[in-house]
Amino acid sequence: MNQHIAHFWDSQQHDSQQQNVQHEATPRTAGSRALRIAVTLACLGLAGCAVKPEPVTVEQQVAQALSDRTQMFANQEPVRGTITLDEAIARALKYNLQQRVALMEQAMEDDLLGVQNLDMLLPKLTARAGLQTRDNVAGSSSQSVTTGRQSLEASTSQDQTQRTADLTMSWNVLDFGISYFNAKVQANKSLAAEERRRRVVADITRQVRTAYWEAATAQRLQPEVTTALTQARQALEYARQTEQQRLLAPVEALRFQKNMLEMVRQLEIVDSDLVVAKSRLAALMNLPPSSKYDVVVPSESSLVAPKMAYSLDDLENFSMVKRPEVREESYLARNSVLETRKSLLRLLPGVSLFAGINGDSNSYLVNHQWANAGVQVSGNLLNVLSWSSVKRAGQANEDLAEVRRQALRMAVLTQVNVAWQEYQQSTQMFGRYQELARIQRGILNQTTLSVQHRAETQMEQVRVSTETILTTRARDRSFADVQNALGAVYQAAGLDVLPDNVNDVSLAALSNSIARTTGNLEKGGVAVPRLSLSTPAVPATTTASTNAVSTAPAPSTAAPVTKPIVPATVTPAANAGKPYRVVNTDMWDNLQSLQAGGSR
Repeated sequence: MNQHIAHFWDSQQHDSQQQNVQHEATPRTAGSRALRIAVTLACLGLAGCAVKPEPVTVEQQVAQALSDRTQMFANQEPVRGTITLDEAIARALKYNLQQRVALMEQAMEDDLLGVQNLDMLLPKLTARAGLQTRDNVAGSSSQSVTTGRQSLEASTSQDQTQRTADLTMSWNVLDFGISYFNAKVQANKSLAAEERRRRVVADITRQVRTAYWEAATAQRLQPEVTTALTQARQALEYARQTEQQRLLAPVEALRFQKNMLEMVRQLEIVDSDLVVAKSRLAALMNLPPSSKYDVVVPSESSLVAPKMAYSLDDLENFSMVKRPEVREESYLARNSVLETRKSLLRLLPGVSLFAGINGDSNSYLVNHQWANAGVQVSGNLLNVLSWSSVKRAGQANEDLAEVRRQALRMAVLTQVNVAWQEYQQSTQMFGRYQELARIQRGILNQTTLSVQHRAETQMEQVRVSTETILTTRARDRSFADVQNALGAVYQAAGLDVLPDNVNDVSLAALSNSIARTTGNLEKGGVAVPRLSLSTPAVPATTTASTNAVSTAPAPSTAAPVTKPIVPATVTPAANAGKPYRVVNTDMWDNLQSLQAGGSR
C-alpha cells in the first residue's frame, strides 16, 4: 500500500512539475520576444538620433547680421551738437561693446556667487518615484544549515508590479564646508571681474583721449587742407599745361610736375588721416563709422601741454594700491589660500544627516508608508597619508601666488616709470613742434605777402602752404601724443575716471561726473597713499626712474631719496637698455592694457 501511495505521489509531482515548466516556458518565451523587440526599437531610435553637421545657411547669416547690426547701435542717445572730450569718454564707457562685455562678465560672476551661496546654505531635498515589474514571481525557498534539507516551501513577499516613492532631506557637514570655501572663491572672482572691467575702461579711456584730440585737431585743420589741396591740384594742372605748350624746357616742366604731384600726394595723405581720425573716435564711442559729427575744436592758444599734478613717487604709490591688475592678483592670491584649505578639508570624514518619508505599494508589507532619519559618517582612512603632500602642494601654490604678485608689482613700477619718461619726452617734443609751427606760419605769411606783390610764384605759395600744413599736422599729432602719454601715466598709476555706476546714469550726468573727476585729478585732489618703506640709494642719472628688472637695468633716480616702495633687490646686468625692450615675461604681457609699458 505504501509503495502504491509513494508511486502515486511521485507521478503527481512529476505532472505538476511538467505543468509548471510549460506555464513558465510560455511567459519566458514571450518575455524574450518582447526583449528582442525592445532592443530593436532602441537601436532604430538611436540611429535616428545620429547628429549630422548643419552649416549656417546664407539666409541665417544675413538675418543674424541684420539683427546684430540693429542691436549694436540700439538704445543709444543720439548725438546733439558738438561732442566734448568728457562726452566722448562717457559715450565710450556707456556704449562701447568691449565695456559691455566686461559688464556682462562681472554680472555673470555675481550671478554665480548667488548660486554658490544657495548651494552652501540649502540642504539637499531628493524626491524619487519608480515603477518596477517582472515577468514571473519573485519566489524563493530556504534550506536548513544543519541538515541541508529544504525547510520551507517556495514563497514570495513581493508583488510582480511594485511602485515606490520617497522624499529625503540630507545635509552633509563636509559638503557645507566645501561649499563655503567655493562661495568665498566665487566672491573673489566677482571682485576680480570688476577689476578686469576697470582695466578695460582705463584702456578705452586712454584710446578715446588720443583719438579725440587727433579728431579735434584734424577737424580744425580740415579747411586749410581743403584749400591747399585745391590750389595744389590747380598748380599741377598748370604744370601739365606748361609741358604740353612747351612754355618751359622739358626737364624743367617735368620737375615742376613732380614737385606739384608730390605736394598733392602729401596733402591727400593728410586729408585721408583726418577722415580716419573721426572714424576711430566713432568706433570707440560705438557710433556707426560713417556717422557725421563734430567735436569741440581747440584754438591755437589752447594747445598747451598739460601739467602733471603728481610726482613720480606719488604715481608709484598710486600704482601699488589702485592698479586693477595688482588688485586682481590680490584676489587671486586669496583664492590660492582658500583652495589649500578646501583641499585639506576634502581629506576629512564626512558627516551626513538625513530624514525622509517613504512609500511602497507592495501588498505584502504591513506598513506602506513610513518615515526614517539618521546620521552617517564616512571617510577614507587612508587620506591621512595624503595630508602632508596636499598641505605642501597648497603652500607651494600660495608661495607662487605671492611671487606672482610681487613680479606684477615690479612690472607695474616699470610701466609707471616708462610712462613718466615718455610723458616728459613727448612734452619736450611738443614744445619743439610748436616752435617749428610758429616759424613755419611766419614763413607762410611772408610768402603770401610776396605773392601778392608778385615777388614769388604761385608754385612757391603752394609749396609753403603744403609745408605749413604738414608742420601744423605734425604739431597737432605731437599734442595728441602728449595727451596719450598723459593718459598712459594715469593708466599706469591706476588713476581712472570710472564712476561707480554707468548703466543707470544718463549720458549728460555721466559726462558731468567724468568732468568733475577729471578736474579733481588734474588739480591733484586725489589723496596719495603713503607707504613708509624706503629703498636703497642709487646713483643719480635721471628724474624718471625704476630699479633694475631681471637682466635689464632701468634708469635710476635723480638723487638718493627715500621712496615708499621697495621692489626686490636684483643685480643689474652689464648691458644697459630700455626695460620695456628687454623684459619679456608672461607677467608683463598679462598687463595687456599698457603693452610693453609704452604709450604707443
